[in-house]
Amino acid sequence: MASGGNTETTITDKKSEFQLGLEALKQRGSALLVVGSVPTELYARASKQMLGAPDESRRRLLVLNSTTSVENRLDPSIERSTECTRTIRYTALARGAAAATPQEPSLISDSCERHVTGEMGQLGAEITTDITEFDRLANGLDPAELRVAFDCLPTLLEEYDKEHVFRFLHVLTTHVRSRQGMIHVWSPGERDDVVNRTLEPLFDAVVELTVDGTEAKQRWHLNTVDVSSGWFVLEP
Repeated sequence: MASGGNTETTITDKKSEFQLGLEALKQRGSALLVVGSVPTELYARASKQMLGAPDESRRRLLVLNSTTSVENRLDPSIERSTECTRTIRYTALARGAAAATPQEPSLISDSCERHVTGEMGQLGAEITTDITEFDRLANGLDPAELRVAFDCLPTLLEEYDKEHVFRFLHVLTTHVRSRQGMIHVWSPGERDDVVNRTLEPLFDAVVELTVDGTEAKQRWHLNTVDVSSGWFVLEP
């Protein structure tokens, strides 16, 4: 998708306003909806940047499906410990299956990664536990210190109706914002898809991904201030 003339005017005329909008999102906490009919490798590259550079002091929580590799999401130099980096691999409980035995949210494994199989509410409880633990370990999280990558939206939409998923995301994004954290949620498909149009009001910004020839590009829409960035290259 090539950049049009109107888009470039937007990024030129409102560049300072856009940058101020980004800073505001970092200070108060934010939720980003990442969309685009692109290869998952391209989303992984964008997510890796949103999780923060290795030299940044961050508490990172990755909520992934059962097959996603952590290695292409985190720089090798990022500390892998329960104090700084945790991964939840989620498998939804199939419709009609017996309810899984709830896990005690306070029982955190010594490993940085654990598997969770169950209903949507159980997943929410596990995420809440990790965020609470991060906040305790940090003695209060700083703005933008908490970074959450949530890849499980397609899995949830396969098992639950949109209304239930909408409510789940509302609670999740509100909880992350309450700790001044930043969460990004992957939703494959275009911005104007029915699902993404339904979910967009929950988010402070929408990040579109695309491939223009041989270049991967991104475009940010800040819903809170109604400013768009225009298309720019997604760095490797």
